[in-house]
Amino acid sequence: MGLYFIYENNLYESQQIVRDIKKEVYIPDNKSYVKENINFNFVKMTNDFTPENKQDIINIYYTILNSGWDEFIFYCTYKDCIKDINDLSGENSIITNLNNFVTPFNQFKSISSTTTPHLNGKVTIKIEKTYNKDFITLINKEVDKIYNELNLEGKNAKDQIKLIHDYIINNTKYDNIKAIDINDNTYYSENAFGPLFEGYAICSGYADLMSLFLEKFNIPNMRVPSEKHVWNLVYLDNKWLHLDLTWDDPYSEDGIDYLYYTYFLIDYDKLQKVKTSEHNFDESIYIEALQK
Repeated sequence: MGLYFIYENNLYESQQIVRDIKKEVYIPDNKSYVKENINFNFVKMTNDFTPENKQDIINIYYTILNSGWDEFIFYCTYKDCIKDINDLSGENSIITNLNNFVTPFNQFKSISSTTTPHLNGKVTIKIEKTYNKDFITLINKEVDKIYNELNLEGKNAKDQIKLIHDYIINNTKYDNIKAIDINDNTYYSENAFGPLFEGYAICSGYADLMSLFLEKFNIPNMRVPSEKHVWNLVYLDNKWLHLDLTWDDPYSEDGIDYLYYTYFLIDYDKLQKVKTSEHNFDESIYIEALQK
């Protein structure tokens, strides 16, 4: 089930009436995977589900995802609202980018937005998550196990990050086959299960697993994508820093395992000096990643 707001008014009544009408609210008990009190420059949590512009819609979608809901209904309350929803949706869209601001467990595999203008501008959101409950249970247990085995409790944040950076790289190989053929299903290397249980990952698997550990350390983070790549952005010592495990664990034809620190907690200026085309990101969305 999801959270529903049922408005007892016509779409074209004044926005003040829309705000004042009675609502029926149901909130599911799944708060364990919410990134609490983390707002970004591009998007923020909201408790106002009466959008007045496109940014309000983006904030609503982010709140739905970040809260872990799988179904949600709200109502358009301004003239171009449904057009804006259609503009925001689709492959490689603004909505797709919101996956990178939420915990991996709340990422969507698919999201549908059904609009029915003839029903008072009703918008129905349905979400299929990337991680199912069985995967989440297994991954959480393994993350806790590694956390304890590495004796991470009480260490400072940078040491925690370095130990996990090294652990993941030393226990994971880059899945070159999956990188070439995304439809190859030999390993779950595209998500955190692959590096944790199978020893193989592509960039999204590295980034998801690192993100889960960062959340366990209570370190704010997001993932930053380019056209064909994704890595982590970490808030540490009042700065946003880049962390790319994929490029610190390069694929090698000779079969030798390498461990680099080229992309270990570097700022934007350093990224500019070492980056390839794989690190070109949308600077209008991932604003924190520009921090020097």
